[in-house]
Parts: sequence; structure tokens; C-alpha cells
Amino acid sequence: MTAPISRNPTTTPTAPTTNTTGPVAPATTPVTTPQAWGPATGPAPKPATDGFRALTGAVTGRVAQALGGTTSSSYDLVPGRYPTTIALPQVLQGLANSPQGGAATQKLLEQFQQQTGIALSPTVIAAVKANPTALTKALEITPEQMSGGVGALNQAYRAGKVKNPEPRKDMLPQKFDLATMDSVDWPRPKSTLKEVAPGLFTGDVANTSSDAKVKQSCVMSEVFQRLARNPTAAADAKFEVAFNGKSYTRTEDFVGALQKAGYDVSVRFDSRVANFAALKAGVPGSNPPQLVDVAAPLMIKTGIKDASGKEAVVPAAHSEMLISISSGPNAQGPKLDASTRFYQGVSGTGFFPDVHASPEWLGGVSSPSLGGKDALKAITVAGAFTDVVEDAAKRLNLYADGYGITGVCNDSVAVVQQAVTGSASQYPLLMNDDVLLGELKKRLSDGDRTGDATYRDLKKAIGELPSDTKPNPSAQRRALSSVPWTGGKEPFQSTVDARRILGS
Repeated sequence: MTAPISRNPTTTPTAPTTNTTGPVAPATTPVTTPQAWGPATGPAPKPATDGFRALTGAVTGRVAQALGGTTSSSYDLVPGRYPTTIALPQVLQGLANSPQGGAATQKLLEQFQQQTGIALSPTVIAAVKANPTALTKALEITPEQMSGGVGALNQAYRAGKVKNPEPRKDMLPQKFDLATMDSVDWPRPKSTLKEVAPGLFTGDVANTSSDAKVKQSCVMSEVFQRLARNPTAAADAKFEVAFNGKSYTRTEDFVGALQKAGYDVSVRFDSRVANFAALKAGVPGSNPPQLVDVAAPLMIKTGIKDASGKEAVVPAAHSEMLISISSGPNAQGPKLDASTRFYQGVSGTGFFPDVHASPEWLGGVSSPSLGGKDALKAITVAGAFTDVVEDAAKRLNLYADGYGITGVCNDSVAVVQQAVTGSASQYPLLMNDDVLLGELKKRLSDGDRTGDATYRDLKKAIGELPSDTKPNPSAQRRALSSVPWTGGKEPFQSTVDARRILGS
């Protein structure tokens, strides 16, 4: 869950004006006065490099000193664990004492509302503008609030107040031969940073993969995406991919052909923290300019408390299924060593290339890899889920490809994991079951037996998974499993506390 919402700063819709949260009181604990954000000078900060990775704790200490102290918050970092990451409260206090702070705080408020659909009340907005550190309280939400916010976004979309995010553009021809991959003109997708305030940026930096590897990831992602759409595509609009002299229009047939040709095809289920705000701060006085990450996720209030009444609050997770294709020494056909990631995001449901760097503080956990028939089933179910979601979203005129109503990243991956393994570990889950179950019922009763086994697997998995908008028996287990760090590696003290509460 990009956010749990996958983020695209350049296409974020206008915020709706419905569905409010309760008021957030301004912080009252006295704080030291930080150095004000000064005017931007010199060249823009450079993306992450080896030099950035090698920044020492002493440099981060200078950043913290420049930005000031902080009040107690679920965003407080455990000292020393991530020396190239600074805490959100420190940045917010820097804004509070900056001439540019008001405008920057307003942008952060707008980003929160636009991405979640949760319209903050005037009391909350006034509190945050008076003291930006109060934003850390506004960023603590419940699964129910998340679900309500998505509902508000859909209402705003139907009322014409919100525009759909720009859809992904197809780059491949309708009939594509994998043997011609090297000749495909596919520029590397850009990773961009936008300035929120002098010295404070939002956006992504490129990962360290070679252009050739990124290109293969992009091409294979589109191949899977377009095969997934074929079941409901017109006969003359179906996508065909040629491999070793044969053409394929069905996901399962193509994956099966790869396996028979000696390619290793595997899947695994990954989870990390959703980089909701994707904030980075310039290191004061660094030359050349360097960046440090700002740990600013959404925090999810689980409703689960210990004997003293302390609630477990966990960072919102982003889940995805990683599909890896490796040629190996005995593979027959074009050399394919690519990966693609499956999940549901604001920019669509389906298969996405790995393009951006993932900051270290986001953590990461992975399930054991699955191959053979399990991998084939997982990819087939993921492709069917993609088409079912897209078709339902078009039929019902849903915002952002049905994002939130038909699930978020966690739901999409949980459905596949549940269908293949009989269990799911993602949290929180928000899917409105009726939307997709209605679409599946229509397909299972249309007289066309093609894909029925996969649709039945989808229907069964969706019925077995709960919604975390209400208490349920598996929420505590899944909330604990959503913590993507081993013990002693948690960035936030609140996560240390949450692990204790959820594990009890």
C-alpha cells in the first residue's frame, strides 16, 4: 500500500470535503527553537549515492540539531538505529519555526487529505497550522477511517470533484515477440523529487539496477498486465505475446510455456512500510548536497491494547507479490532474467516494474518462495484478480480503478496468498467483498467455462478473508506479522511497544 495508498505526487486528486476525523490538540510540551528553514541555495540535492549511504551518525546529529527537539510521538525514532533517517516531529518543528513553514504545512495537510480521502476538520487544520507537530496525531488513523476516506473519494469522483489518476500507457504493440525485447525503445521511468519547502523534498530516487534490468522488468510487467486484461477484451483487441515461435493470449498458458522451456518462475509475498509522504531532507551545510530520509508513514491504530490501556499502533504496510523469471543454463529461448511486482495501487491494479529505491527504514519481510504449480497458480489468480477489478471498476464507475473499495495493496496480495497457501498475513484489509463477489458471480454463471476454476479460487479466498474495519479473530496475528523488522531493528519506539502488545 503505496501510503497504504501507492503515491504519485504529480497526479494526486483534489481532496473531498466529507468524512472528518476528531479534533487533534496542539502539542503543549515546550520545545527548543530550531534553526529556521532558510532560502534554498546552491544546486538541488542529488539522489542517493554511495556517499549518501555512508553518511555517519554525526551528520544526522547535525540535521537533528538544526531542526530542533520534539515532543513525544508515535513517530519518535529509536536513537542510533537508522543514522541516515530523521524523525518526522523534528522536521515539523523545523517548519513551525520557519518563515516558509505555514505554506509547507498546508501542502502536507493537502497531501494527507488527497491521498486518504479523510477530510480533516477545521479544528484539526487550525491545530496543525498553529503547531505543525500536531500533524503526527492526524496521521494516526484506524482501518475504519481509511475505508471511510476511500468511500468519500469515490463520492467526490462521481460528483466531478476528483479526477482519476492518469492511467498507465501501453508501450508494446498488440502482437509482441519476446525475442525482439532488445529492440524495444523503452526509456527508463523517471524518479523525481519535488520541493515542499526549502531543504524538504517529496518523491523518489532511482534504484541501483542497470537500465537493461529495469527495461526487462518494465517489458515483462506490461506483458503480464495486458495478458490479464484479455478475458474481457474484444476479440480484435486481445494482446498476443510470442515466445519460442508460439503466441499466447492467456496468462496461465504463457507462464506454463516459460516453465516448460526451462525458465525458473517463482513468486514470494513481500511486505514493507508504505512510504506515505516520501519525504527527504537536505543535510545542512553538505557539499555536494546530500539527502536523508524522513520517517513519515501513516500510523494505524489497531484497537488492540495491553492491560494498562496502551494501544498497539503500527506503521501502515505495503504488500506486493514478487514474480521472478530466471533463464538459467538450460532455458530455451530469449534470455529472460526479469521481475515484476503485483499489487493494487492508486495508479491501477496489476503488475509493476521495480524502478525506485526503497529507503532502509521501511524494512522488509518476505515469505518463502514458491515455484512450480504454486507459482503458476499464484500468477494466474493475480491476473484474473486484475481483470475482475478493472471490469468491476468500469462497470460501477469507481475512482482509481476501484482502489480501496475493491481493496488496497494488502487486499490484492492477501487474496492471492490465501488462494494459493490457505492463509494470509497482510494488515490492514479493507475490501468491500460484495463488489468483487458480484462480478465473480456474473462470470461463473455466463456459460463460459474458461477460467472458472480460477474464479472459484478467487471467490473462495475473498470469502475467507476478513475486513479490518471491524474486530476479527485474525487481526492481532496479521497486525503483528505486518511489522517488517526483526526485533531490535524497529525504527519507532511505538513499533517496539506494538510488537510487545500484539505478541502478548
